[in-house]
Amino acid sequence: MTNLDKASVREEVGRLKSDFDCLSAEGKISAEIRALMNSLFMIIELILAIFLERSTKKDSKNSSKPSSQTDKDESALSRPGSNGKGKNENKDQARNTRVKETVTISQVVTCDVCAEDLSNCCLR
Repeated sequence: MTNLDKASVREEVGRLKSDFDCLSAEGKISAEIRALMNSLFMIIELILAIFLERSTKKDSKNSSKPSSQTDKDESALSRPGSNGKGKNENKDQARNTRVKETVTISQVVTCDVCAEDLSNCCLR
């Protein structure tokens, strides 16, 4: 594949566009052809922007650099725990342990709304 000089390609497209504009100003090109050519010039400029500005980041697959000297690929989604070494730790309690729960029932002595003494009331 041949190497293209970005500036010369852009200059040539610019020259062609200015020649077309001159012909269009002189009235030698119909309105339909003018609309079509302007659309084509827009597509060509878009293609130039995409392909001539794109650069591939060097990594261990497309260069002689070992993987330890290339940056990590941030575009790939990583799985949790995929970067660590050793045994995975479960920070939650083990499933086979018992939890002792104590429930204490207290008597109500006063009303929590009005603070009236409830010792003379009978509970059902």
